[in-house]
Amino acid sequence: MSDETLHGQVITSQLIASLAARTALETRGVLRLEPTIKGFLARLGPAALQNLRNSGSQNGTYRHDGVAATISEGTAHVHLDIATDIAWTALTVAEAVQQRVRERISHTGLTPGRVDICILAIEPQSLKTPV
Repeated sequence: MSDETLHGQVITSQLIASLAARTALETRGVLRLEPTIKGFLARLGPAALQNLRNSGSQNGTYRHDGVAATISEGTAHVHLDIATDIAWTALTVAEAVQQRVRERISHTGLTPGRVDICILAIEPQSLKTPV
C-alpha cells in the first residue's frame, strides 16, 4: 500500500453547475449559455442569501447564468438554457449536450439525473473579424 495522501473534493451543486456549463460550451453547435429573467429573479430571492452563505452544497441547488444544478440524495439534476448555431440541428445539439453532461456527472461519483436542455435561441454564428 502506498503512503501517498489521497486528496478528495466534496462534489457540490456549484461544481456540478460549472461542469455542466463547461461541457455544454464545449459541445459543437452550442453558441453560449442564455441567462434568463427567471434565473435572475430566482437568484434575487431567498436562494440568493443562501448562495452567499454557501455557494454550493452536497444537497441543494446552485443557479448561475443559464445553468442550474441540484444534488439530492446522491443524484445530480441539471437545467441548461442555451443558444445554438443555426447550422446545426437543435435537437441533435441538445441530445449531445445531455449525453455529455450525464457522462461527466457519472465521473464525479454522483448518479446523473434529469438533464434538461432549453434552447432559447437558434441563430447564425457571428462572423469573427480578422485581427
